[in-house]
Amino acid sequence: MTQVRRELSDEERQAIRGLATELERRDGAPPLSDQALADLVGDAGVHVLVRTDGHLRGYGQLAHGSAEVLAGPEELNAVLDALEAQADDFEIWAHGSTSRIAAAVAARGYEQVRLLHRLRRPLGDIAEAAWPVGVHGRTFELGRDEPAWLALNAAAFAHHPEQGRWTRADLEAREKEDWFDPDGFLIAERSGEMIGFHWTKRHPDAVGEVYVLGVAPGAQGTGLGKALLMKGLRHLAASGSSEVILYVDDDNATALRLYERAGFERAATDIQFRRPGRARSG
Repeated sequence: MTQVRRELSDEERQAIRGLATELERRDGAPPLSDQALADLVGDAGVHVLVRTDGHLRGYGQLAHGSAEVLAGPEELNAVLDALEAQADDFEIWAHGSTSRIAAAVAARGYEQVRLLHRLRRPLGDIAEAAWPVGVHGRTFELGRDEPAWLALNAAAFAHHPEQGRWTRADLEAREKEDWFDPDGFLIAERSGEMIGFHWTKRHPDAVGEVYVLGVAPGAQGTGLGKALLMKGLRHLAASGSSEVILYVDDDNATALRLYERAGFERAATDIQFRRPGRARSG
């Protein structure tokens, strides 16, 4: 049975998260992004639920022009059919090298438009990195730093298709997550102005993540990005993480160089496809 909803019940959200956990254990990669998980709450998009024998076995989400899917092999096409009935033109993610979604959408004529690499490195002794001259660091302050951070994030990721359009609601949704820790949200300032940040994350299995690292356009090329990266890695190591991951776009050569020089290696790749718009009949 296939259902399409604008809003989900608490029971449905719990079932979706449970299915996501099950598929992550099987495939080795999270099947939904953090943005998709955040959009389980509210009415930001359309939700497709496919049940088999009364159990949720497939889920699809279409929000902000982008779709994400988690489904068993028998339910995948039903989810895709329902999503295609909702929109003529959208993008969709296939997370990890073992995802069945890539082959399924390629067979439907979708075009590959973006590669997102997952990098990984062990955390051992992390070298200290000095701040550039005139820069000092502190941690994020809830209830105070949100406006300045949103402005900096928008400037640092002005050309990014997702990160640069974060809203106050997006930020506050992350602040409510169990994993959120302001002590792991590092802020760099110069003359009282926020010019960079490294937001770290620790997963339930204690794996650390470079969640978001951003530098103001006017502060790029000063060594601030490297300093923020290393200080965040030191925080994760001190918090008990033995390894760290991050995600970076294939066309972001500057960030790739920074991370690879810091010892990161490519572990997996997410692929984004676009469904070309279909002409409407009649």
